[in-house]
Amino acid sequence: MTLLTNIEDSTAPAAPRMRAKMRMLEQMAEALEDEAAGLYRRAATFEEEDLLLEHEIQERQTEINRLSLKLIAQRADRDALLAKINALINEATALREEVYCNEEAGVLAAIERADQLAMPQGQGDLEATAESAAPRALYFRRVEMADVSR
Repeated sequence: MTLLTNIEDSTAPAAPRMRAKMRMLEQMAEALEDEAAGLYRRAATFEEEDLLLEHEIQERQTEINRLSLKLIAQRADRDALLAKINALINEATALREEVYCNEEAGVLAAIERADQLAMPQGQGDLEATAESAAPRALYFRRVEMADVSR
């Protein structure tokens, strides 16, 4: 026997009220099942969106990795250029040192040649200066009119 039959047997006048109540409970259960089905569809939609978002994240991660590699390559190029700049600066410094050393060596050689030139005998320093108004140049040879015409 069912619950509905037991209730109908015990009280006959209450039976239509109980049937209405049972019908209402049955409709409420159907409504809840419909609500659950709607929520299930909504959960499925969330799952689809989740998959789409994961796919988009993977695409963007690929783009991030590509850009990261490009950044690493640019930094390597920059470092290579800085190394080349440094090498050029070092080479320029070495060339300048060589020029300065050669100039210094040339000046020292000119001084040595000037010391080796002997003054004419019998003339002192005062007589040699009196002969020409300008003293002899030690570092740079003086230009004379005869040199200019050449």
